Amino acid sequence: MKALIIAAGRGSRMRHKKLPKPLIYIYGLSLIERILLSAKKADIKDFVIVLGYKGEKIKRKLGSGKRYGINIEYVMNEDWEKGNGVSVLSAKKTLKAENFILLMADHIFNESILKRLIKVPLKRDECALAVDKDIKGEHFNPDDVTKVWINDGRIKKIGKALESYNGVDTGIFLCSPKIFDALEVSIKNGKYALSAGNQVLSDWGKLKPVDITGKFWIDVDDKIALKKAKEVLIQHLGKITDGPISRIFNRPLSTKISAFLSKLSITPNQISFISFLTAIISAIFFSNGRYIYFIIGGIFAQLSSILDGCDGEIARLKFQQTKYGGWMDRILDRYADASIIFGIMYGIWINTGWRGVWILGFITLIGTFMNSYTAGWYDSFLREIGNKKKGFRFGRDVRLFIIFLGGIFNQLLPVLFILALLTNFESLRRLFLLNRLSKSSE
Repeated sequence: MKALIIAAGRGSRMRHKKLPKPLIYIYGLSLIERILLSAKKADIKDFVIVLGYKGEKIKRKLGSGKRYGINIEYVMNEDWEKGNGVSVLSAKKTLKAENFILLMADHIFNESILKRLIKVPLKRDECALAVDKDIKGEHFNPDDVTKVWINDGRIKKIGKALESYNGVDTGIFLCSPKIFDALEVSIKNGKYALSAGNQVLSDWGKLKPVDITGKFWIDVDDKIALKKAKEVLIQHLGKITDGPISRIFNRPLSTKISAFLSKLSITPNQISFISFLTAIISAIFFSNGRYIYFIIGGIFAQLSSILDGCDGEIARLKFQQTKYGGWMDRILDRYADASIIFGIMYGIWINTGWRGVWILGFITLIGTFMNSYTAGWYDSFLREIGNKKKGFRFGRDVRLFIIFLGGIFNQLLPVLFILALLTNFESLRRLFLLNRLSKSSE
């Protein structure tokens, strides 16, 4: 299935003179790049982009789409100032008789909306609109958004001036060629907006709503919306599997670092390696055996934990997630954990001369590895059986925070005892719980 993207307007409310609005950047990617890559995650790889105002800059930026792993065709709309309905109609010959996704170049969204929309069954002469029924949503301006009135499973009215409405137009459509017929009627009547064509479809009973309430989307129409989009994107960087330290302490810091790093050319894998090097520095300081170095080692251990969140955040912000990146991150984390624990063991040994620390450290190391090893399949199984309970998750963020506190308060030997006990206990607890849940789910 192809996607048609309307990128012809001036975007005058953004007051951006040098670039067309689709090329305005949010965390290292332009608006239109975000739209293309979001659609790609929904398995859409063929695009038609309608250009108008400063369209040559958009075309020069995106090219054929090869470097994004997609294919792009361009249509030039010389009458782009008339309205976005004219821009949609200008693509009629290119799209011919096939159904397609219709997107706006200034609406960013989660790909789950497209995955939902693509599965909607359409008759040959129908179109579908993704509708947000949260009409009090904080991510749009009620005075500016296009509103819809839904009745009997159909959109009856659509427009910005509706006084009574029970849904909001997200600007994301699944269209049949019937949309072109509707636009020809509305344009013939002197109405050039896409919403006017959609009203014609509604009058014909051919526009159906698809409820996507709760899924992320935002119309980046002005500077206020741009600021809100940045805030929402940052808010969505956390993961369901985040532990308590990640949620409360690490993420508020790592997201600020990631927001800055996103503007640079640094890659997620490079950040993973920097986090690893930070852990090695921590281990070196711990191994010195003096309190002042324990403090510095603790600080570097916690810094490594914070940076460990940045690689994934950058990958999600800039659509750079890869299986290799995930593998690399997990492997480097294990080497980092082993280095820090060994550094603590050595530091305690040269400080106290107690040889039992090597046995204790070995037990801690085994527990740490098992804690990490069991985390992935434990989380996967809980998702598989639909268990959504959020309890205390003992993971790497908690382990490194305990080490941080041990370094600060010169209590590294108790830290090893605590970690040895907790990591092994948690691994066995997960094994017991998974056994019980697997039997109850059969």
